[in-house]
Amino acid sequence: MEDVIAVASPFVAGILIVLIVFISKTLRDKSKNQVIMKAIEHGTEISPELFKEQQRKPKDPLTSALVTIGVGISLFVALFLFFDYQVKFAAFGFIPLFIGLGQLTAYLINKKNNQKEK
Repeated sequence: MEDVIAVASPFVAGILIVLIVFISKTLRDKSKNQVIMKAIEHGTEISPELFKEQQRKPKDPLTSALVTIGVGISLFVALFLFFDYQVKFAAFGFIPLFIGLGQLTAYLINKKNNQKEK
C-alpha cells in the first residue's frame, strides 16, 4: 500500500496544484466582476483599464529552459534518494531534464541565427 501512495502522490500533487491555480483565477475573476457590478449599481464611472486583460510579458525561453532543467535534476535527485539509490525510478527525472536541454539548444540556435541575420 505504501508503494502505491509513494508512486501516486506526485501525480496527486500535480493535479492539486493545477486545481488551486484554476480556482484562484476563477475567484479573482469573480471578485473583479463583483467590483464592476457594484460600480455600476452606484453609478460610478468605470475606468476602461479595468476591462483590459492584464498583458503578460512574453516568457524568456532561456529562463523556461533553465527552470525545466532544474526541475529535472531535482526530480532525479529526489527520486534517487527516496527509492534507496535505485536509478530505475530516478530516471523519470531525465524526462524534464532532456526537455529543458532541448529548449536550451533551441534557444542557443535561435540566438545564433538572429545574430547572423543582423
